[in-house]
Amino acid sequence: MVSGSASGLGLATYADGLLLDVWYPNPTLGDTPIDIPGLDSGATHDELRGVNVTGIRTVISDLQEPPVDSADAYLRLHLLSHRLVEPRSINMDGIFGLLAIVAWSNIGPIPVERVSEVRLRVRSRGQQLTIFGLDRFPRMIDYVTPDGVRIADADRVRLGAHLAPGTVVMHEGFVNFNAGTLGTSMVEGRISAGVIVGPGSDIGGGASIMGTLSGEARSRSRWGRIA
Repeated sequence: MVSGSASGLGLATYADGLLLDVWYPNPTLGDTPIDIPGLDSGATHDELRGVNVTGIRTVISDLQEPPVDSADAYLRLHLLSHRLVEPRSINMDGIFGLLAIVAWSNIGPIPVERVSEVRLRVRSRGQQLTIFGLDRFPRMIDYVTPDGVRIADADRVRLGAHLAPGTVVMHEGFVNFNAGTLGTSMVEGRISAGVIVGPGSDIGGGASIMGTLSGEARSRSRWGRIA
């Protein structure tokens, strides 16, 4: 278990006060966020999507306490994908209730109820809107690009996945949040929430390692590591 604090400076996307996502470029353990020069330049009002992007500072005082809001939840997902903490080492209880269902698109997150109007505005500019999915969790590599890994299909790895250096996720492989690998691994099957795969493992095509129902509290206590 990882105790203590964590912090990060980021850019948060809001629509009518609803937080759609947060990107933390350089989260850290400890209560002093790492300064990110130029981050403020990303703050904007995006008329195309009808959202506001603003700077945000988030500090978690105790990673063993449940997340308290959406910004807190996004910081924990970033900590996992940045490999600052291992799966099931921090408290992720109640995360589903804190994250909005969002339309994840090629121009950024969009409120689900606004997709049609945004598509019209995009088409009026001679452009194409592509929706990758409607979900609470975005694709990991749109936020975090860990070194030393291969991911054949970006749609198959959620933000909050932990991929150790030497991990290969093939086209039909899948890695959920609060789950992943601790060393060189070949992933051709599914790694569900709460599952930790040990070094030197090969998850064959068609394999599905069952984790926890909805990745809630039991993801920290019930399931062991897969070697």
